[in-house]
Amino acid sequence: IAGGTLGVRLLMPLLSAGTFLLVLDLAGHPREQRDIIFLGLLYAAMPLLQVYAFVATPDVPLLFFSALFFWTYRYFRQQPGLSRALLWGSVMAALMYSKYHGSVLILLTVFSNRRLWLQPYFYLAGGFALLLFFPHLYWQYLHDYPSFRYHLSGRDDPYELKHTLNYLLNQLLIFSPLLFIFIVRTLWHWRPHNAVEKAYRYVIFGFWLFFFYTTFKGHVEPQWTVILSLPFILLLYREYGPDKKGHRLVRNLAIASAALLLLARIVMAWPGTDLRTPFNRNGWISELQAATDGSPLIFQDSYRNPAMYQFYTGVRAYTFTDNCYRKNQYDIFDWEKELQDHSVYLVGQTTWENPGARLLPLSGNTFHLKKIDSIQISQKVTLAADLPPGPWRMGDTIALDIALTNPYPHDIYPDRGDLPLSIAERYTDTDCLEDYSTLQLTDAPVVWPAHSTITLSAKFQVITELTPGENTFYLCIQSGDLPPAYASRAMKIAIIE
Repeated sequence: IAGGTLGVRLLMPLLSAGTFLLVLDLAGHPREQRDIIFLGLLYAAMPLLQVYAFVATPDVPLLFFSALFFWTYRYFRQQPGLSRALLWGSVMAALMYSKYHGSVLILLTVFSNRRLWLQPYFYLAGGFALLLFFPHLYWQYLHDYPSFRYHLSGRDDPYELKHTLNYLLNQLLIFSPLLFIFIVRTLWHWRPHNAVEKAYRYVIFGFWLFFFYTTFKGHVEPQWTVILSLPFILLLYREYGPDKKGHRLVRNLAIASAALLLLARIVMAWPGTDLRTPFNRNGWISELQAATDGSPLIFQDSYRNPAMYQFYTGVRAYTFTDNCYRKNQYDIFDWEKELQDHSVYLVGQTTWENPGARLLPLSGNTFHLKKIDSIQISQKVTLAADLPPGPWRMGDTIALDIALTNPYPHDIYPDRGDLPLSIAERYTDTDCLEDYSTLQLTDAPVVWPAHSTITLSAKFQVITELTPGENTFYLCIQSGDLPPAYASRAMKIAIIE
């Protein structure tokens, strides 16, 4: 439609407007002006609905298709049939494509109405949704389910009370602190009048309980429950509409909340303000481009920074993902092939300690910067080995043969350039920046041939900073003095002192 930031953001306010129109229809499509204004005030009083009226994130289509899901669910229930089943199934697929949270909304709605389970057209809708979603499932299969693995296990952290407390506090903030008490009161007294309202009930309590549970596995982002803004608006409208007790108070609080949010938006957008917001943190991009003469960049452990840099400058940027960071889209892209044997700038985190790198403070960001000659690209090289049987004793020397597979169309010269490649080993319960060791290779090859698998004979000493018992062991490839990057599957091994 358009280039630059306009092309990215243009659809977002349109989807936001569409979401409000759907909410208007779900509320019974009121005709009186005062009813429409009150519903609009409730919508404008929800902080995240204000945010998602102009920012470009997956939550915007998630909200739109959530509202459309409730609308098509009601439409399907009125008279189940072929066309309505296909329409509902299409919306289910769009909901899951927007964000995986959409599947939680679908399941909770289905559980709220057991009569659906006896409706043949319901299975047609579900089957059609899966058919439309199949390309994504196939893509997951081809790439070893990267996002599924991340959401199911990659976020697992030891329990911290702060995660639960932050989650509870965030629910108060994102659903308007001024109106939250009325939301709770409405939920306490509310009894569903039909199947759609029953679905609202299941979705509200189901979402809250589901993400409360996930606080025991790590941090929960505030926006993950933003879908609940929609049923909350509809319930407040039904409970405190014009001519109902408490209407004036709720209306005035909604006006106050919407006014405060509007004021905050004006302050954030006003030129010359010193507030650090996501909307004025891009100054570092032009400064970094000037410092690197527009050369290609490789960022360390960031998928946001290279994406932003390339978007605003048009200069190719990539990321090196090591064992301190999670896999991301750059581990699937094949852009890195273009950088093989070229000179690039490595934009490292402040934790990267390299005597040849200079500290580069920029507007809103600080990096370690170093020019790298003859970069050797190895991000998709894989390592495999049959481990000697355990238990291993800390400090023992272990010998093993490693199969190294280079899938790239180019040869890799591990000793060439400013970031020579080496093979390392690491255990997941240790410090990613320190507790790993480099393997000693016998007759180390000078080249890793393109599209080939070679065998390396190696030995290493089991590090002593381990917890006795079963440990998870990885073989890694290390670029210079950057932390090593995982290159093998996870392997279990018993460790003793």
